[in-house]
Parts: sequence; structure tokens; C-alpha cells
Amino acid sequence: MKYKNLFILPVIIVLSACSTTYTPETDQSSDYNFSTANTFNVVGDDKLKNPMISDINRSRIDSALITSLIKQGKTEVNINSADVLISYFIVTKDKVKVTSSNSGRYARYGVHGYGGLSGIDARDYVEGTLIIDVVDNESKKTIWRSTLTKSLKSYDNAVERETAINNAVSSMMESFPSNTI
Repeated sequence: MKYKNLFILPVIIVLSACSTTYTPETDQSSDYNFSTANTFNVVGDDKLKNPMISDINRSRIDSALITSLIKQGKTEVNINSADVLISYFIVTKDKVKVTSSNSGRYARYGVHGYGGLSGIDARDYVEGTLIIDVVDNESKKTIWRSTLTKSLKSYDNAVERETAINNAVSSMMESFPSNTI
């Protein structure tokens, strides 16, 4: 199963679900003065350099982060001058969804009467979690985190992939308090 994901994940690394509604979970440091975070640098997954993220998708995530932060009035600067650094990583997990259905046919179950015959369906899928961390550049401590978990989906073309990444990242970044990066 691990080797199968090596071939599938580069194609489906974009987080998605049937709907375009994203509900990220966020957490932030209560000790950090977010009003001091006016400049940023996206370091991405430079430390981990996850081989499951293609350079194409890495570039898409970076661009979506930069766009979201600039819309919030923040300024992109070099890594040494940034108030905060933006990093991210993706974790995947193999999952199985089991559903049962009533066939509508009836059969006799001993002396207890009639009941519907059930069909059981099992479907394998991959769940992905995108985690975005905002790190104070001076202390190197995480001050804010957003996490989004969805089933991974493949897309027909690059435009669909880019749109999905932009939507996911935008929904994650809009959870920042208004005076933060």
C-alpha cells in the first residue's frame, strides 16, 4: 500500500472533498503580540522537503500563501528581515470508508420475523492534512497553526488543482486574527 501512494500522491496531493467548504482548525499563542508581525517569508517545507509534494504543487502552495498574506496587508521580505516565517507540511493517511445499505429485499430470520438484507461496501481512500505554521523569526517558536484535513482528490487539469489549493490555503489563512499576518 505504501508504494501505491508513491505513485498516486503526486497526482492527488491537493486537499479536497465533494464540496468546496473548508473548515480548518486553528490555534495561536496567547503570549505573542501579533500586531508586531507585519512582514513575512514563506519557507514552505524547506526543512522536511517532503518528496510527496511535487515542486509544482509546492510552488502553488507558496503562491497561495503569499497572495493571502498580501491581501491582509502584510509585506513579503527576505528570510533574515521577516517578522515571521510561514512553513507547512502535508501528512497523508490511508483510510477505509465502510457503508451499509438496505437492499429492499426481505428474508426470513429464524423465528424473529423478517428483516432487510444489508449490503456492505468498503472503499479505500487517502486522507491528507495540510498544516500551516507561522513561526516567530526571532524566537523560532510557532505562534499560530492552521490544520485542514480532507480526502485527497485527483483533478483533470492544472487550473483545477491550482484553484483547489488557492481555496484551501485562503480558507486557512482567513482564520488569522485581523491584526496578525
